[in-house]
Amino acid sequence: MGPVLAIMGITLAIVIIIISILNHRVKMRMIKEGHVDENSIKILSQQSAGFKLDTLKWGIILLFGGIGLILLEYVRYGYDSPLPFGIETVSLALGFLVYYFIARSTVKEQ
Repeated sequence: MGPVLAIMGITLAIVIIIISILNHRVKMRMIKEGHVDENSIKILSQQSAGFKLDTLKWGIILLFGGIGLILLEYVRYGYDSPLPFGIETVSLALGFLVYYFIARSTVKEQ
C-alpha cells in the first residue's frame, strides 16, 4: 500500500507543478501580446487565488487527519469500538472549519 500512495503523491505533485507552469506561461503570453485589461487581470488573479486556497484546503485537511491518526495511537479503545472513527471524523471536521475561517477572511480582504 505504501508504494502505491507514494506513486500517487508523486504523480499529484507533478500534475500540480505542470499546471502551475502552464498557467504562468499563459499569463506571460497574455501580458506580452497586450491582451490585458481590467477584466482579464481580475479573472487571472481570481484563478490564482482559487488555486492557492485549494492547496491550502488539502494541506490543512491532511494535517488535521494526521493529527487525528496520531491521537489514535495514544488513545485506548476496544476492537469493536467506534471511537477511532469518531476521533478521525472530528479531527477532519476541525480541519475543514479551520480552512473555512481562513478562506473567509482571505476572501474578505480581497
